[in-house]
Amino acid sequence: VHKEDLQDWLFVLLTQLLKKMGADLLGSVQAKVQRALDVTRESFPNDLQFTILMRFTVDQTQTPNLKVKVAILRYIETLTLQMEAPDFVNSSETRLAVSRIITWTTEPKSSDVRKAAQSVLISLFQLNTPEFTMLLAALPKTFQDGATKLLQNHLKNTGNAAQAQIGSPLTRHTPRSPASWSSPVTSPTNTSQNTPSPSAFDYDTENMNSEDIYSSLKGVTEAIQNFSVRSQEDMNEPVQRREGEEGGSGTERDVMDGGRMALDNKTSLLNTPLLSSSPRLAREHFSDSPFKHGRKDASLDDSELLADDSGLDQSELVAELLKELSNHNERVEERKAALYELLKLIRENTLQVWDEHFKTILLLLLETMGDREHVIRTLALRVLREILGKQPWRFKNYAELTIMKALEAHKDPHKEVVRAAEETAAMLALSISPEQCIKVLCPIIQSADYPINLAAIKMQTKVVERIPRESLISMLPEIVPGLIQGYDNSESSVRKACVFCLVALYAVIGEDLKPHLSQLSSSKLKLLNLYIKRAQSGSSGGEPSSEGL
Repeated sequence: VHKEDLQDWLFVLLTQLLKKMGADLLGSVQAKVQRALDVTRESFPNDLQFTILMRFTVDQTQTPNLKVKVAILRYIETLTLQMEAPDFVNSSETRLAVSRIITWTTEPKSSDVRKAAQSVLISLFQLNTPEFTMLLAALPKTFQDGATKLLQNHLKNTGNAAQAQIGSPLTRHTPRSPASWSSPVTSPTNTSQNTPSPSAFDYDTENMNSEDIYSSLKGVTEAIQNFSVRSQEDMNEPVQRREGEEGGSGTERDVMDGGRMALDNKTSLLNTPLLSSSPRLAREHFSDSPFKHGRKDASLDDSELLADDSGLDQSELVAELLKELSNHNERVEERKAALYELLKLIRENTLQVWDEHFKTILLLLLETMGDREHVIRTLALRVLREILGKQPWRFKNYAELTIMKALEAHKDPHKEVVRAAEETAAMLALSISPEQCIKVLCPIIQSADYPINLAAIKMQTKVVERIPRESLISMLPEIVPGLIQGYDNSESSVRKACVFCLVALYAVIGEDLKPHLSQLSSSKLKLLNLYIKRAQSGSSGGEPSSEGL
């Protein structure tokens, strides 16, 4: 009845219902939540729901448990059954979400998550095969390989089942075609993962059998994996040309050409170049890298960042670097070399390369910050800091995620990683919009444990200095409660940081701060006034001592 009024609140409504499914609920309550989800799915535009689900999937401020992951995946799968092909948008957010779903297909703790993630990938493939194929082409090779293998197995199995049941009007599916996309008649509540769904890959003919489907997918897959290699032939790459002449048969060339023809009308939709060129080239490039040997620490002297020009254009070089970085927790020396190469490219400031690759680079850097090797974690943070310094505007839509990951890195047991995290947080405070920073930092200061709360307070102190007086006054109800709470923290460093932040606030807004400090005891207020006077007189010579804190 009120769905029009709730449309602006759909993100909150949908995400809260999905998170509720992760709680231990009575059967009757769970049934009501499920019913609410069903009504939500039926009541709002499919494309809007899909966009929200993609955003929720990649939001790293959320930590969904296994039950919530299953709920998200099943909702997406059921939603795709009622979506039209144009509802699937190959956006940067969708690519990030699909990457996350691909990683969930290997979730070690839950077979339900693995199965649900696999079903979602198959459903998206069936919904809009050309777009989904192009989306996969824009992902790092490890993601491509996992998804392609799954889809090929699915098509083989579907083909076998279809041939066993051929001739039965009850089991034959009508392919979807672009001219008449229609929602399937299968009820979402009766959907079975074991029942073959209509394949959208049949978009060019109604008479395509399962073997044709598999061959087409294989052709498109090979075209994806060889597209960037073949495109270099026009640039007289002798190594690659030699490989093509020696290793490529006429049949393979025909398949690739056929696949490329199928992709011709879709290549303009890609925002990120294909990330699968010659694996041999990547291995040689990193084997010859001057950074592979003799690197014992993560120091960043400019003299050490010089590398021989590989002869590749920068876009292809970045593609190779990203492919190497996708080898999480493996090939340590090669990934160190890749990170140093990224630093070099950042300092060269080639904007076109970053326009094409930024979102993929950011995703891989954030994941690399959780690597087993502390040197790799340190380098990932320093690459991130360098991008923030050179191109801060690119983080507008990823500010919250980036801030959260940088603050979490302060928990690292290695001092070098913590130092890099502190430098990154300081750069974030200078690079991201102050309003965005305050919105993210205030809840963290009030709820996070040490040392994340300390890092957030220090970052907020730097942010406060950038905010105009009138804007800062309007933010005081959000900022001050966390600082007053932190003033009582058991960690002296947290108490000290809160005082410095309050002093920074006073330096901008003056006496207008006083009414917001009524909860402070007289002794704490007196101590704060002492630090304010020291800051005003400049007698502190830097940070005041922690005496009395």
